[in-house]
Amino acid sequence: MNRSITATATGSNRKLIMIALVLGLLGAVLVFSAANKGGGKGSNTATSGGVPAIVAKVDIPARTKITDQMVEVRLVPQDARSDLGYTDASAVVGQVTRFPIAANEQVLSNKVVSLAGTAAVSKSLSYVIPQGKRAMAFQASAIQNAGGLILPGDYVDIVALWNVDFPGKSGGDRQTVEKYMTQTIMQNVQVLAISQTVVDLVPDSATGQPAVSGTPAANLQQANANGQVARNTEAKPDPGAATVTFALTPEEAERLYLAEQNGVLRLSLRAYGDGSTRPIDYVTKLELIPQNLPNPLLR
Repeated sequence: MNRSITATATGSNRKLIMIALVLGLLGAVLVFSAANKGGGKGSNTATSGGVPAIVAKVDIPARTKITDQMVEVRLVPQDARSDLGYTDASAVVGQVTRFPIAANEQVLSNKVVSLAGTAAVSKSLSYVIPQGKRAMAFQASAIQNAGGLILPGDYVDIVALWNVDFPGKSGGDRQTVEKYMTQTIMQNVQVLAISQTVVDLVPDSATGQPAVSGTPAANLQQANANGQVARNTEAKPDPGAATVTFALTPEEAERLYLAEQNGVLRLSLRAYGDGSTRPIDYVTKLELIPQNLPNPLLR
């Protein structure tokens, strides 16, 4: 009787063991299949364009030295990575941002610059001068600077008041100098800086440089229809500013210098987006006097 019970128990154990082995083998097959599917999916991602890119982990303000805590390497689709992007974090760490970089945004070469330190960034006027132009400053009072309300990145017209010599007007060989004529000598001139505050331009993703007028239309992605360039941040008005710096061609720089030495200059602020230019006639003192006055005496 005992033998029969023992034999039955042994047979049952064998069946359980066999069932466990089968289930274990089935589980291993399922795990192997899932692993293969996962590996295949990862492989497809790689072949479809998963490439490394340096991305900002946090918001990085302009003129900030980048540290390794601010950036990281992420895999992005190949068609989503910019040609101006970096793949190695060491190439970015230590550089200084020219423009703000938002969290999760790729770090691009046109948004950073390699400088010795953040102290040098405030002097980086040369990085925002449009191609083919020069930065030239002239001394300005609050009145000349539209009450100190003109900001870096604005566009202005430059108006000159000329002192004209009238030989012998007061008798003999004596010359009389009069503030006789006004003339708009330049139109739609970009203000690069007010005192030591430099314009912060939006970069052009096509060229890696701030978008400027006079370059091919495909590279003016940040400029408006009239060729003016958008600024990235807004400066505060500076009523005490002593200098205004313009973006001028070499020829315009000569004209401005000569005009400053021979007349009185004033800036006429343009509305945002108004880049139109047109011929403007000069105005003389005689035109301010009614024509029906008999023999007007100019003083």
